[in-house]
Amino acid sequence: MALSQADQFAANADAFASVTQNLQTQRSQVAQYALNKAATLWSADKTDEAIKEFKKVLAFDPQNTDAYASLGKIYQGKGNTTEAIKYFKIGVQLDRTSVTAHNDLGNAYLQAKKYTDAEKEFKISARMDPINPLADYTLGILYTQTDRFGEAEVQFNKVAKVSPRDGNVPYSLGVLYNKMGRSEDAVNQLQKALRLKTDFPAANYELGAAYVKLGETDKAAAQLSILDSKQSSFANDLSFILNKPKMIYIDAANNKGFNQLLGARTPLWMLDPTLLLAPDTSKKVSVSIAFNNEMDVASIMNPANWEISRAKSTEGGYYNSTIPTTDREVSIPKRPYSVTYNPETRQASVTFTVQQNSAGDATIDPAHLVFKFNGKDSSGRQMDSAGDQIDGYAAKAF
Repeated sequence: MALSQADQFAANADAFASVTQNLQTQRSQVAQYALNKAATLWSADKTDEAIKEFKKVLAFDPQNTDAYASLGKIYQGKGNTTEAIKYFKIGVQLDRTSVTAHNDLGNAYLQAKKYTDAEKEFKISARMDPINPLADYTLGILYTQTDRFGEAEVQFNKVAKVSPRDGNVPYSLGVLYNKMGRSEDAVNQLQKALRLKTDFPAANYELGAAYVKLGETDKAAAQLSILDSKQSSFANDLSFILNKPKMIYIDAANNKGFNQLLGARTPLWMLDPTLLLAPDTSKKVSVSIAFNNEMDVASIMNPANWEISRAKSTEGGYYNSTIPTTDREVSIPKRPYSVTYNPETRQASVTFTVQQNSAGDATIDPAHLVFKFNGKDSSGRQMDSAGDQIDGYAAKAF
């Protein structure tokens, strides 16, 4: 018996629905196969091939949030934050209730230094899941990077209450305090971080850096030894800041007209009887100072970076051995006349003028003339404050 028109339409509709369902099933199966293949390629570090497969997933399943998230992470790992943000944003649009999606997008914004957008995403995540400390912790990182130190400290302390056994939190506080110049607080937090997480090279580095700022070089060197034993890349970083430029010694053999060993009330003419015996005569003399590092030529040859003074400390001794000076004492200019530098020997020749008085009886204390340099080395490091000055009495930098 022939089917009625209505029955024929229903049969056609059922057949169409069946075909459509089969096509959807096939598309879903192809998408799943591509997803599995992409994951395998990604785990094998074949990221370009993985990208093609994840995009194939989206061709068959445009709503697949896993594929969007994976593509975002791959591009983020490649440093292509523009593409990463694009895919993470689609993931958020498809599932605005996903805390992970907001965090992923926030991290990509943070990597791209789009701090306002990143802050917005992390705050959304924190509101959606207040028990999970990840968003609050990352906000602390963001605030640290943007010099919002007070807000960063609040965030890290908030996370510390939720995760008191997580070594990353005191580590991040240590990094923050190092940036703020609160070196002692940094040491306390970083020591705590290393108690909670013993294998933590980044914390060893930051702790060493804090010790350097405190002038505790022995303790900083101990952290460097730990990093060396672990063959950590942080060892080079700590060595760089620990091995700051210092003066080593005065090279008497290369001095000109200046004997740094002569003491209090030395008659000026003794520096050069031929030129300084007569009244009102003058002479340019120089002292040769050796450095431990190769110095920046422009910096070390700039007289404005040097200072000559009379010693008045335990390390450098005291000018004239604390005997009060008289009007016969030679007046030494604060800045040298000129400075030359030999990169091969790493020695600077500091030239200055001494002048005999009108009576021809001027005195000087060469052993207690202090030469200080506040410039930098060829790597841009400032002088170590524990070795940026020297005199004949000390015989070594202080």
